[in-house]
This record gives sequence, structure tokens and C-alpha cells, in this order.
Amino acid sequence: MYRRVDWMKAADQSILQLLAPPKMLELTPSNVARNVGLSRGYTSERLSTLEEHGLVEADREGGHPYYSITDRGQAFLDGNLSLKELED
Repeated sequence: MYRRVDWMKAADQSILQLLAPPKMLELTPSNVARNVGLSRGYTSERLSTLEEHGLVEADREGGHPYYSITDRGQAFLDGNLSLKELED
């Protein structure tokens, strides 16, 4: 079952899983959108929210941001981050 807090959407887990090991990808919002089957605009919105909560980070050098999962994001996927910690 998908664990989440009020600010999370169902798409967030798909985004995090795409960026998670063993792949360890750094992807633009367009790449993420294409791979998880969401619109680019919605994906950008979700990536921004995930970044605000420390689950992904963006490398903004160059023309486009490239997103990757953080240790906190991986801990969430692994079940090692409590929902209370996500609410703070």
C-alpha cells in the first residue's frame, strides 16, 4: 500500500521509483513525464513539491533542471522515513 501525507499525490511514488536505484537517473521534467505517463506540467508541479520536501533535488546548471532522488527520498521509498517526518 502506498503511504502518503496530505500534500502527496499518487503520482509522487511513481516519480520517486523512476529516479531510485539501481537506475540513479538524473532526468528533466519532460523525461520523467514521458516515463511515468503524466503531462509535463503536472510532472513539473509534483517535482517542485517533492523538492520542497527534500525527496528530490534539482541540478539547475545549464538550460533545464535535472532531477534526482535524495537520500531522504530513498528512505521514504524504503519505508525508513515516517509520515510524521514528511509532514514537518
